[in-house]
Amino acid sequence: MVETVAIDFPDIQIHTRSFHEFGNSYFMRPTRRIYPANRAVVLKNARCAYCGIALTDSNRTRDHVIGRRFVPKGKLNGQWNLILNACRSCNNDKSDLENDIAAITLAPDPTGRYSHDDMAAIQEARRRAANSISRRTKKPVQDSRETLNIGGSLGPGVTVNFSMVAPPQIDEARAFELARLHLVAFFFMQTYSAETCEGRWWLHGFHPVLMTRWEDWGNPVMRGFMREVEDWDNRLHAVTADGFFKLMTRRHPSADCWAWAIEWNRSHRLIGFFGEREPAQEVVNRCPPRKRITVFEGPSQSLHYSPETALSEDDDTLFKVPAEVEEAEKALANNFTYRFA
Repeated sequence: MVETVAIDFPDIQIHTRSFHEFGNSYFMRPTRRIYPANRAVVLKNARCAYCGIALTDSNRTRDHVIGRRFVPKGKLNGQWNLILNACRSCNNDKSDLENDIAAITLAPDPTGRYSHDDMAAIQEARRRAANSISRRTKKPVQDSRETLNIGGSLGPGVTVNFSMVAPPQIDEARAFELARLHLVAFFFMQTYSAETCEGRWWLHGFHPVLMTRWEDWGNPVMRGFMREVEDWDNRLHAVTADGFFKLMTRRHPSADCWAWAIEWNRSHRLIGFFGEREPAQEVVNRCPPRKRITVFEGPSQSLHYSPETALSEDDDTLFKVPAEVEEAEKALANNFTYRFA
């Protein structure tokens, strides 16, 4: 059973998800593991990595944690992935989440701009947009741009009308659930024992904070998060699919709390925490609020927005490769992902 409790942070509402069914918690090892970039990490776990149910011949499936159809076609060829056992129900649920989220994160903005110039990925994005159905609009993703029409009165004889177009939107709850599944799988990998064929799940909750598109990666909350967790202990740094999938976790210096960030298809970033809630709340409390601009406010309708803020490459430290990894990379003369456990 997963319990969801809403928590109000300054300018942000996050949800804490706590797991009650399993007594397995994380354990730590003092070693670092380095994985080659050109082959998959394969686990032979006897329980579902996502829900913990015992696996049998009738319910066991193999799950590519980074779905082969989640990133542009061919981007995982010759690059690493994580493959593990999952029950059929969890695997099906994850596949359903991946379907439209992949298409939407590959889509351009309303003016047709992409966050990259990879022509193969752009062609794949167009194909996915035509064939994937948005769970939010029940229409093909290519037909799921959202138009907001607002009209109101500012006073006697004065009316205003606004029409705004947004790119296809991801349902936030679905996005954070897919992020949680990705993080559960990688945490399971970090704590996996080949001798017992078992991994672990973290204690306490899952605390999503924010999801944002590439045009707004420089907003105050994202910058504050990067600054606050930059010196936390690196536990996982994962980049694959030619950069169309990125994930990192860092552990609080003294608490059982991890910061996490995920980037999907060079388009969307999600940030948050798992573990103890209080240290996470302290971090978010120190983040500056997003600027809020009021266009108009009437008796029945109002319009407010937060301006988008781009992030330059020089200022982008969210997935910066730690110095110790750069040293190991030079020694191996190879690309890789690594993790601490």
